[in-house]
Amino acid sequence: MTSPLSQTASYTQDYSYVSKVFFYFGLAVLTSAAGTYAGFTYLAELFIANPISMYVLFAVELIIIFTSRLWAEKRPLNYLLFIAFSFITGVTIVPLLALFLVEFGPEIIIKALLATTCTFAATAIFGWVTKKSLSGMSGFLWAGLLGMIVVSVIGIFVPWGNTFEMVFAGIGVVLFSAFTMYDIQRIKMMQEMTPMEAALNLYLDLFNLFIYILRLMGAVSRD
Repeated sequence: MTSPLSQTASYTQDYSYVSKVFFYFGLAVLTSAAGTYAGFTYLAELFIANPISMYVLFAVELIIIFTSRLWAEKRPLNYLLFIAFSFITGVTIVPLLALFLVEFGPEIIIKALLATTCTFAATAIFGWVTKKSLSGMSGFLWAGLLGMIVVSVIGIFVPWGNTFEMVFAGIGVVLFSAFTMYDIQRIKMMQEMTPMEAALNLYLDLFNLFIYILRLMGAVSRD
């Protein structure tokens, strides 16, 4: 029989882990918002005059994310790289937001933010409260993500029409909604991730969900 003391210790450990995850997650969201503001305010002209600078930032993002397991527990390097990644992702979304602002106005971005918040909250709550294990989704999710990446690369060389954009963006919304449920349940179960790694996964779910909801709304508006 489990003693009350051990139950209290287990609860404290669980609470500490989850609270750290959501602290880092909130920090990432705020830092990303600061990056977007800085991008619009100070860096937009640089991107227009020197487009290659955007690709440099994308390369930095990829290096940071693919080396996350190497630095996630090394202080203070982990804090510096975590904040740098969040800030850079906020900066690199500026050209996409600018395109939608010119084409549709600020209303579509506000609607996408609201839709993202509601979708993320609903899927996160489901992932937290469901008693069904979502671990079996792992293979499907990563296969889907790989497929999305391949199609995106092909799309650079073979542009697609608005109907395909609508379908592609819709699949992206479903995929990252599912990732949110999966990652939230992993956080609840504290499965083999540091709090910073878990927060980074959750932040990427939210970030990509927003991008695909925005693209879906844009495609629907053009149709």
